[in-house]
Amino acid sequence: MKTPELLAPGGSFLSAYYALEAGADGIYLGLKEFSARAAAKNFSFDQLRRIRQLAADKGRRIYVTVNTVVTEAEMPRLAETFAWLDAIGVDGVIVQDLGVVELLRRRFPHLPIHASTQMAVHNDAGISIAEELGIRRVILARELPLSMIRGLRERHPGIELEVFIHGALCYSFSGACLASSALTGRSGNRGECAQICRSLFQAEAGSTGRGDGPDAAPAGLPVTGGGHFFSCRDLFLGRDALALAGIGVDSLKIEGRMKSPEYVFNVTRMYRTILDSGDGLTDAEYDSLVRNVELSFAREKTTGWLHAWAGSQLIQAEFPGHRGALLGTVEAVRGRGVSLRLKNDLSVRDGVGFFVEGEREPAAFSVMRLRVSAKEVKFARAGSSVEIEVPGSLPLPRTGDAIRHLSSRFLDLPQPREAGFPLYAIPIDVTVELQGSGILTVRAAGFSDFSTSVTVDAAQRRKPFIEVLEPLLRESGESLFCVASCSFVNATSLPDDGIFVPPSELKRAKNELFSFLQADFFSRSAKGAAESAATGTAAPDPDVITTGAEAPHDRSPFGPADLEALSHRDAVNPPGNQPLPFVGLGEGGIELSSLAVACGFHWLPLPPVTMEDARWTDSVRALAEMYPDQRLAVGLNNVGHLSIASSLADRKNVWFFVDFFLYGANTGFLSLLSARVPRLLFAYAWLEGGETGAPASRPSLPVLTIARGFKPPLSGFKPPLFYSLGCFARHVGNAGKCFDECPKDFATDVRQGNNRFRVVVRDCVTYLFER
Repeated sequence: MKTPELLAPGGSFLSAYYALEAGADGIYLGLKEFSARAAAKNFSFDQLRRIRQLAADKGRRIYVTVNTVVTEAEMPRLAETFAWLDAIGVDGVIVQDLGVVELLRRRFPHLPIHASTQMAVHNDAGISIAEELGIRRVILARELPLSMIRGLRERHPGIELEVFIHGALCYSFSGACLASSALTGRSGNRGECAQICRSLFQAEAGSTGRGDGPDAAPAGLPVTGGGHFFSCRDLFLGRDALALAGIGVDSLKIEGRMKSPEYVFNVTRMYRTILDSGDGLTDAEYDSLVRNVELSFAREKTTGWLHAWAGSQLIQAEFPGHRGALLGTVEAVRGRGVSLRLKNDLSVRDGVGFFVEGEREPAAFSVMRLRVSAKEVKFARAGSSVEIEVPGSLPLPRTGDAIRHLSSRFLDLPQPREAGFPLYAIPIDVTVELQGSGILTVRAAGFSDFSTSVTVDAAQRRKPFIEVLEPLLRESGESLFCVASCSFVNATSLPDDGIFVPPSELKRAKNELFSFLQADFFSRSAKGAAESAATGTAAPDPDVITTGAEAPHDRSPFGPADLEALSHRDAVNPPGNQPLPFVGLGEGGIELSSLAVACGFHWLPLPPVTMEDARWTDSVRALAEMYPDQRLAVGLNNVGHLSIASSLADRKNVWFFVDFFLYGANTGFLSLLSARVPRLLFAYAWLEGGETGAPASRPSLPVLTIARGFKPPLSGFKPPLFYSLGCFARHVGNAGKCFDECPKDFATDVRQGNNRFRVVVRDCVTYLFER
């Protein structure tokens, strides 16, 4: 069995350092911009250079996340960033936006592209498109069972697959969440997620949701009281990671760029040991590793979708935060003293806590007094009977209550001085020419020539001049460049070993050289890339719908009045599927009568997750063949839908539009879509972006702006804030089990402060709508 790459998060320099110390094969990290974890410390360019050098010294890999939606105005700055990343040779760039993919393909072909989980690739169609676009690796959606991952691995041997094995789970399908932006103005697709899913919600008394079903009223859910209804447990595969290794997954990924260095170190060390030891890892060794992970940070655990198509115990509605590890159960309470037998070593200043009946947050405190046999101690071993003192500001636990170990000071890690790590420098080969007139010229491939004047005299002591130059030029300091090799061209009348240049002048020339190289690189490469991105890609006539190299061009059938009507997204909602804005796929396929009719088309907006992509393609084709005189407009809501569009290129009555979940925010995105999708009608602008979401110049097809916000004054369109394969009926309404003879059609109302929501479950998919 080939051991997969173990990939750990680097939310800060220290986290990245300790990931490498714990045995990670690679680190993924974000820069100060364009990162889906904007609240993490992230990396300056100098910090990236330091961790790049450290990784290079250890033979490890560095991946940089650019996994946000990028607006047109930001493209030049992003191109400049890519020029730097390309120059220092990072091992890959993780991206969400198809416009960013287009920029990388056209301008930076040597930078490997990894499709972020935010791109929501989950089926053969999505992987096929990734392969066609030259994407090296796909980070699969987290909602896939082992059997599906195995099938994808077998059918797509030419692309790398990466799978999450540990960490926080989003309730919504990755990339298909609009809740944070809708409720707080902070977009998760811009790295600013407010984690609405972790918040407390309240069930509305007596809500049944009647009147929303297509044929009959949906069933009301037996949900009462309050809870963290959308707060997922943390993914924890543990030994199950070996199953993914066994089917040939290329990279196993740990989530956690917002977590501490201690968390990163202990989680990485656990999975490093599991992968290296395999079946040789004893239960005692495994339990010890797990405990250290739990002390670093741990919610309740789940294996997610790995072993269950509907998910395994996904929701922890009672408390969404750190629960630590079980320390023991209360045996007696005397005054403020609580007695228990330890399941783990305990030290003064460790954090402990317990849950009080009726309270959602744990009562947590630091152990300041610890007794063994009535004697005060600083430390006690596992198995000891101890007494700890609960502060007077907290309630007391009861006999039999669990005491949780929340932190251990013995897991604290030293903090090495960041500035003590060397900066990575880009190696270059140079040729130095010295003329008798004192003109010293340095040439390097890809750079302008550098020249300066020095004093040239005959040397009193014979020494080859190259032996003077080489050691000097290798002292590059903090420059972005370093000299890997140096050759000397002697254009003086002196012999090679008879040249003398004052050391102070050579040092001054060296400093000028490295300043020049950095400025020249910026001017020629970084700035050039930015200017190129600002210029953009020439767009075709916006009145022409491109259909590929061999297909004829069809003119857009829409005039200004049609486009104005269609700018109201609810105009294309399937009328028989309220409140869902997507078509459904029944046993008999798609019915023409279930589709909206507008501007001479039947509208068929696909849902963003289509696990059975072949069945969807076949259903659309069957509908097109059954009604050849009717024009169908198919809405694309996922990268995999581009494959569906390609498969239907021969059906001249099937047209396409870019729907709101595909997030079109720049002309690179529009250019890529225009070139690949036959008979493309228009694109809805990125819903969260407002006016900045619509491309600023030269769109390659009409861009329809949906009114900003989630309560548009004209259209009334309300998109789903969540799109989740975590069935609310199963995981919240029925303790993680499917209902007997489930109707697959439920609705209930919940609220959060003044915000009111409707939860709709249709065919095991959960949608959250604002009311």
